[in-house]
Amino acid sequence: MQCEILEYKSTTFWDLDGFLNDAHFQSLYETDWPLVVATMSVNNGNDVLAMKDFIEGKRRGKPSVLLNSTTNSTCNYIGNKLNMTGAYYHVHAGCAGTLYALHLAAMMSLENQTPVVVFAGDNFKADYNMWMFNSYGAMDQGTGLPFDKSSKGFKMGDGMSMFIVKHPSVKTRLDIKAVVKSFYFYTKPNLLTHPGDADDIANHFSKINYKEIELWNAHATGTPVGDIVEYNFFAKTCKHDIPIVGYKGYLGHCMSAAGGMEISMMIDCKKENSLKPNLIQSEKIVN
Repeated sequence: MQCEILEYKSTTFWDLDGFLNDAHFQSLYETDWPLVVATMSVNNGNDVLAMKDFIEGKRRGKPSVLLNSTTNSTCNYIGNKLNMTGAYYHVHAGCAGTLYALHLAAMMSLENQTPVVVFAGDNFKADYNMWMFNSYGAMDQGTGLPFDKSSKGFKMGDGMSMFIVKHPSVKTRLDIKAVVKSFYFYTKPNLLTHPGDADDIANHFSKINYKEIELWNAHATGTPVGDIVEYNFFAKTCKHDIPIVGYKGYLGHCMSAAGGMEISMMIDCKKENSLKPNLIQSEKIVN
């Protein structure tokens, strides 16, 4: 499955109404297009029970997709703000939410022969959400930098991203900004605090042509355990010289928003022909 990105925008802070009131972005889509929303929140605001499900591993590997009809849902709120009249779908899949949303949108675009609007965002700077990650010793709000030896865990962040996407078969008046060529999801419900063995993960991604990859976004969350496994996976699969960048050093970990914001940053870097360096405050844990 391919997904072509026609337009995109992102922000690293939470201002939902201001973000949705972008006149330029609204001028680019038709109001009857479908809307796919990826957040960790089913209701308007942060849903503690939904967060608990994610922490306990119940949302790993089996995303929840809801056709949203709840009047007070985040999905409906966003759709109403955007004046959209098509179907609303809500994807609940933790920090993989953006990728599931883009994959779903590409399939919907193929089925309906129309572009699809995708919103991905989360606001998780409230203390009552952080205690659960702290209980696993998985957070380090002070540093939380990828590949940094001083980091004891990831830094929580928040933000939003929005895309207009389509399947390659769909013709539109908008130019293509980027192409997401393939989607591969590999998760294990019991791997809550450890991402697993790099060889095992690589074997499940055997169809990827690594020679075509130009830039690697390190999605591991700024934990020494996760960073080392991701780097080992990178070293075992990418045999040519490409950059590996930990964008979470700039963003923090934004849950469902993370993938969309990182994709936006990668497109920006490609467009500007520049790279954001890894932010290392102390000593790097890999070369």
